[in-house]
Amino acid sequence: MTSRDIELLAAAAIRDFGISLPLRTVLRKKPFRLTMRIPVTQGLIRVSELYLKMGVRAKDYAEYTTEQRADFIARHGRVVSRIVAYGIVRGPVVGTLFNRPVAWLLRGCMDPLMLGEAWRIVLDTINTAPFGSITASLEAVNRLSPIAGR
Repeated sequence: MTSRDIELLAAAAIRDFGISLPLRTVLRKKPFRLTMRIPVTQGLIRVSELYLKMGVRAKDYAEYTTEQRADFIARHGRVVSRIVAYGIVRGPVVGTLFNRPVAWLLRGCMDPLMLGEAWRIVLDTINTAPFGSITASLEAVNRLSPIAGR
């Protein structure tokens, strides 16, 4: 990803428009789309737990060859699809009830390489370090903070 792609993704994430994922079926020529957004906090906690149980690092995935990525999806496809499903079905009740059926749908209708990229995008939402500078700049312009010297 280029820096421009990251900036566009960050802007979309802040506005929470989401990312459209194409799913292909035998019944339709044109793929239908599901929108993946940033998971809510409970979903991020579950995503973090699933990610840590996998024992694979996202940095390592970026360096994989095509064969290694295919092996990765073969080994961890169920967990990867569940992580992506938490970005599609959000909320405490809906996320719990429909995560596994949506993950099953993703495994059956989504291209494996696209599923791996969607997995990386969801994992990028776990890291909140880049937003530290935004928070600091917001605190600097806070109108409700007391003015020094008064």
